[in-house]
Amino acid sequence: MPMVTVKIGREKLSAQISKASPMGALPTEAMVRVGQLLICGSAEAMRALSEACDEAAVMAESYDSDPATYDQRERGEAIERR
Repeated sequence: MPMVTVKIGREKLSAQISKASPMGALPTEAMVRVGQLLICGSAEAMRALSEACDEAAVMAESYDSDPATYDQRERGEAIERR
């Protein structure tokens, strides 16, 4: 699968939904617009994306506050995973 990189800066963010069809043929989807990009999926998929975004933000803040400690912790966790 090709990789797509989306760099987020000062783009306008907005949330919305597409309503389910009356007979339930199409489920309701959660949608987030980032500038011209539209990300959509089930509520469950969007929550998983949100959790991954939050985890990445915490990692970035941790690295920015103390790069040496962050690198040391990451090396220790990589050794434990082996």
